[in-house]
Amino acid sequence: MKKLTVLFLFMVCMIVQPGCKDQTNTSAKYIIEKENGRIILAYKAFDEFLDTDRSWESYQDLLLEAFPEMTYVHNIQIGWGTIDSLKFPEEIKMFKREDFKHYFSQYDERTLDHLYDSILGKAHDILAPVSDAPVDLCFFLPYGGCFINPEGHVKTIYISMVISPNDVSKIMTHEYAHNLHIQRRPKEPLTLKREVVSEGMAVYLTTLILEDLGLSRAIPFMPESSVEWCTENEQQIKDSIKLELNDSGNQIFFRYISDGSIADPPEGFVQKTAYFAGYQIIKACMDQGMKLEEICLLDSKTVIDKSGYFK
Repeated sequence: MKKLTVLFLFMVCMIVQPGCKDQTNTSAKYIIEKENGRIILAYKAFDEFLDTDRSWESYQDLLLEAFPEMTYVHNIQIGWGTIDSLKFPEEIKMFKREDFKHYFSQYDERTLDHLYDSILGKAHDILAPVSDAPVDLCFFLPYGGCFINPEGHVKTIYISMVISPNDVSKIMTHEYAHNLHIQRRPKEPLTLKREVVSEGMAVYLTTLILEDLGLSRAIPFMPESSVEWCTENEQQIKDSIKLELNDSGNQIFFRYISDGSIADPPEGFVQKTAYFAGYQIIKACMDQGMKLEEICLLDSKTVIDKSGYFK
């Protein structure tokens, strides 16, 4: 009798109560399973949302509840200040399909499948992973940006569909390079020196993994003209960053790492100078005969000291 009661309640939940539905089943059609992770096509759920009443409830149902990854992206955007948590539920009601429709046809699933396999394969030829943690790749809308969440059992790389397809291979390589580095480096608190070394390692690995790229094209969203400025003003960059190596907080990102409207570099500086300086630090270590594996195992202060970059 008890079993029959449980079965009856389960059937009522599935048929009558939409809130009881399994969100995993909702999102499953937008997931490509890989041997060591998944490709999550969350942007297709946004495409589906555009055919609804475009209410906040529909947005939560189709994206935020169906995809924990999208909740993470949403919260990141709030933290960055690129969306207002109070205004956003009203703003999505004004979204127009014509403003987004070209993003939905940028890739086919075969292309994304090949991207995942080729980048990981090339990266592992340079620096093999030391962890078997799954690696997910999430393509999303309507937000912008790209980043990696290295926390938890699954490591997730996030790439907005707003990013040009011409840059996606480089972006994924950069973010996956972070993953290979983070697997090895010692735990240390957030400081500018940690982030400089981190971005430098990702840029350096990108130049090795994608052999047709030099430094001038390997830094995500940094124009070649900005790299040229860094080359011509390298001592000025050194002097500025050296004074702030132990600083922490959001200001280090705005001053030396961020791009776009949220960036606030030192007066006269181009954006993202930490990437340039970090690359030069890793290169200086390599030029002294150090191995990538050896550098990755060191804390940021030791890497910087061994490079001699700020002396």
